[in-house]
Amino acid sequence: MRVIITGGGTGGHVYPALEVATLAQEESDLVYFGSNRGMEGDACAQRGFRFHGFDSVPVYSYKSLAGVVALAKLMRASVAAKKMMLAMKPDVVFSTGGYSSAPVMRAAKLLGVPLAIHACDTIPGRSLRMFADYAKVITSTFRATKDILQGNVIRTGHPVRSELRNAISRRNPEENLIVVLGGSGGAKYLNEMVPQAARMLEGVEVLHSAGKAQFEGARHLISGIEDRYDMRPYFEADVMASVYQTATLAIARSGSGVSEFAMARLPSILVPLPTSADNHQLRNAQEFEQMGASTIANQETCTVEELASQINVWLKDKNKQESAALALSEWDMPNATFHIWSEVKNAAQ
Repeated sequence: MRVIITGGGTGGHVYPALEVATLAQEESDLVYFGSNRGMEGDACAQRGFRFHGFDSVPVYSYKSLAGVVALAKLMRASVAAKKMMLAMKPDVVFSTGGYSSAPVMRAAKLLGVPLAIHACDTIPGRSLRMFADYAKVITSTFRATKDILQGNVIRTGHPVRSELRNAISRRNPEENLIVVLGGSGGAKYLNEMVPQAARMLEGVEVLHSAGKAQFEGARHLISGIEDRYDMRPYFEADVMASVYQTATLAIARSGSGVSEFAMARLPSILVPLPTSADNHQLRNAQEFEQMGASTIANQETCTVEELASQINVWLKDKNKQESAALALSEWDMPNATFHIWSEVKNAAQ
């Protein structure tokens, strides 16, 4: 079977696609289509996947010159993807969304190639929504997606990186150990607020991923508390595995990566990015808050004192932690990657 996998621009789209690709390559001839601008090319090179890149870029607005130029690039990328698809003759295209996937999904539709998509967030992004009607199957990470999208939506859970899931079998939380995760690009709000909140709390240790681009500008904020506050530019997979084994509480944005908190049975304080498309990060966080696994901190209104108070409540209330862990275990779907790949194969028939 010949398979094209696409999805990218950010890690939230790329890593789930790569996890499915790792399983799919065992029984298919697989090529990853993506953007030359995104991180997917390097990620594919590291994992040994064949990669075809296009000069696609995000379209933030159709009303600006930059938007018109970006749209033109997307159309050219679609033509290039169509030519490659004609040559490859794939049996199915699998997409996790992101701007780099739009030209590939458009080419699949034009050529009548079966399409399967995975919605990583409660509210799928614009590119996925554009082709949801054409897709033979839509798998989803969140429960709420089925109420938002029409069509054949099947909740499979999220394809979490296998090295992380394998590490959780040895989970042994350390008391009062907090992990701070701002996503692949970092989060300025978390970089500024959490160190201040940590100064108000005694006996707390923090591991903080500040983002490669923001680390140098943020590291001075932990001056004087370096003995209990470890800030780094980025956590590699082995460090993330160790973090999930030992952390008591996560403080993070609320992209699809919150699925890893469910895998680790790790309660969290979630700070949705106010500018996320369709406010999907808030909807993700609400699903976790409603089941008692997280509390939400509003970036625009939450003070340092309020954040410190939320942290203190989670760390002091063992019953709250245990209740969250139970809810997360019920939400988590350990066989997500296998389930998704099964649905992709069914779509190819």
